[in-house]
Amino acid sequence: MKTNLIYFDHASTTPLSNNVLEKINVTYRDYWHNPSSTYKLGIKCSTYLEEIRCNIADIFYAEPEDIIFTSGSSESTTIVFNNIFDIFKQGRAVISNVEHQSTIISTNKLKRNHWEIYEWLVNSDGILNLSYIDKALKKDTKLVSIIWGQSEIGSLQPVQYIGYKCKELNILFHVDGTQILSNGIFNWKDLNCDFLSLSAHKFGGPIGIGILLTNKKSRLILKNNDISLSQEYSIRQGTPALPLIAGMYESLKNIKGRIKLSNFETEFLANDIVLLKNYFLERIKGNKHIKITGSINKRLPNHISFILLNKSLKAIKAYKIINFMSDNNISISSGSACSSASGKPSSILKNIGFKDDELYSNIRVSLGSINNKSEIDKFLKLIQDCIDIF
Repeated sequence: MKTNLIYFDHASTTPLSNNVLEKINVTYRDYWHNPSSTYKLGIKCSTYLEEIRCNIADIFYAEPEDIIFTSGSSESTTIVFNNIFDIFKQGRAVISNVEHQSTIISTNKLKRNHWEIYEWLVNSDGILNLSYIDKALKKDTKLVSIIWGQSEIGSLQPVQYIGYKCKELNILFHVDGTQILSNGIFNWKDLNCDFLSLSAHKFGGPIGIGILLTNKKSRLILKNNDISLSQEYSIRQGTPALPLIAGMYESLKNIKGRIKLSNFETEFLANDIVLLKNYFLERIKGNKHIKITGSINKRLPNHISFILLNKSLKAIKAYKIINFMSDNNISISSGSACSSASGKPSSILKNIGFKDDELYSNIRVSLGSINNKSEIDKFLKLIQDCIDIF
């Protein structure tokens, strides 16, 4: 059903395609028994679950046992950190200073238990400063955890290179890939990491389901001897959410294009969304009232973020623009939905060098296949109204 709503917040969550919704409904109808049950109908569901696991593994060129189903990226990340703590008890971990809150919360637990935490600084584009790599990747480091595509400012981290260096030093490497998959599929075996966190609702799947990608070495770290942890190769608890898993698989099949991982770069192939983003950037080029946040070139292909300046060239608070756009049926955000509602200044903007009076002012536009040029034109016209009004 068509509405007048313009949705520019795909980095927060994405709409379900009809085939995904249909797959979820059919699975709820035909496979509603507990896959852990040992009677015939439970075995039917378990068989279907493992068939989906194999199919998802094929999409990523992975092994079926590499695929661990979770409730989403935050749980996947928490599983990694909790198990690292349980195995090593004491040690050193490395994160960037532009991580998602789930990583920061998990890191704080380590810090409270006397782990050394090294925060790897980024440059003004929000990209890790590689001149600090020798300080970051020391031999006593147990875990490095880096966000691949930053949700608030869109900047991409050189995860391939970091993974290569971690492998040299036998350091476990976790990547938060939450924002990546809507832009294409990649080969898991080409990605230099041990753990990768994903959420289905970021790539057209249902909310409440995700994947932790692993390898043989990292699964040994995660495997728990507690008898109560009987699910997902003894890595987590909880009855598998089979309808959501089926819907996630369907959404993975909908993803167009592939992500190339070569020469330590993340390369996204051109598609309609990339062309739309380029159109947006061309329209705002040279506008002194729009101050881009994050990298221009090394950025998520569906992501634009900026600070809007009024006629006096003062930063306009993000909530004013978001509310104004909402009143005009346009959905945008200021950054991660997990933190933007807190009312606190953006630590991400602060860490890339923005001034105190700009820390409440980031605007994020994240595009999807449902968007078009006329929607961007309308949005930019309203942006001019914001400049004049506020």
